[in-house]
Amino acid sequence: MALPPPARANSYFPALTGLRAVAAWLVFFHHYPFSTQPAAGLGLAWRTFVREQHGLPLLLLLSGFLIALRYDTGTPALSPRGGWRRYLQNRFARIYPLYALLTLAAFAVLWHWRSPTATPGLLLLHLSLLRGFFDEYKFTGIGPAWSLTLLECFYLAAPVLLAWRARGLSLWAQPLLLVAVGSGLVAVLAPLQLHGLFGSYGFMLHYTFLGHCLEFFVGVWLADRLRAGRLQNRPGGWRTAGGVLGWVAVTAALALTQSQIATDTHYGPYLFLTLVLLPLAGGLLFAGLLSEQTWLRKVLSGPLFQHLGRSSYAFYLVHAYPLSFWVYEWLPDSWLLRLLVVQVLAYGLYRVVEAPLGNWLRAERMAPSTVH
Repeated sequence: MALPPPARANSYFPALTGLRAVAAWLVFFHHYPFSTQPAAGLGLAWRTFVREQHGLPLLLLLSGFLIALRYDTGTPALSPRGGWRRYLQNRFARIYPLYALLTLAAFAVLWHWRSPTATPGLLLLHLSLLRGFFDEYKFTGIGPAWSLTLLECFYLAAPVLLAWRARGLSLWAQPLLLVAVGSGLVAVLAPLQLHGLFGSYGFMLHYTFLGHCLEFFVGVWLADRLRAGRLQNRPGGWRTAGGVLGWVAVTAALALTQSQIATDTHYGPYLFLTLVLLPLAGGLLFAGLLSEQTWLRKVLSGPLFQHLGRSSYAFYLVHAYPLSFWVYEWLPDSWLLRLLVVQVLAYGLYRVVEAPLGNWLRAERMAPSTVH
């Protein structure tokens, strides 16, 4: 594979940064739908549709795309471009400082509330980013941060997986291999009942990197197409429109599945929609934002969404239990007001804590807007 020039490897995509804000909002709507539970009818259908918003696949797609674009050597060498030290230092600077500080704050709040989950052992499990492997502990502490475990697994595995691809293992065979590995871990560990450590096949598919790997590989595939010149600017907007419509259609199917068929998120069709069809729809949307001049690309590339996108990680961490609850207690029961207040808080955290610490710890200094 021909390597991209350095400028392309470090290029910045404003529309994808803006899309990070939208993805974080979708996670917010998933946790806090617009209204209280209606009895039946269109109101219930709408609330179910809103609750089935999933922003995480878009964030994982972006991670796969940028990691492949910036660190793939295109060779069988089991090392990312720039070496492991630089790579791991940058990944640590991107994710860990803000997470560690907010985790300590969250456990201080839980300790103040005398929560039984505020134990030193569980705090250590959170700070080590291992809690996402345990079904029993996945929603403790900062609830949404369970996904950081699967993200860190991808960061560690990505250079090796990319090298395997260069050695002849097909990109699309790797998700099947990883799911097979996850199934083997469940078969071995689930009977031991170690606090839900790979406690079920549904948990493995829904909450671990081994189940969520397709999002990353779709991102890697998009990076390959960009390097090959297959995502050049083009007239029209069918990719963007198809991605949006596909995303809405899959979300509607998820809502129908949950309301009419099953409420179990480990249900087979639900997993297929979430883990396969949503990433494919998101990949089409990414391709459109990278190659088509549309009004959506223009809006997402504007100054407002650039600021919101850069603070999306802080928003993701602070919008849910327990850090946001002290805010919500003092606000009217309005999703819009809650969204605005938490967004302002997240942007402040980004400017005061996340960006300065990240730049200080990163292997190379760069403007915050270029950081992933």
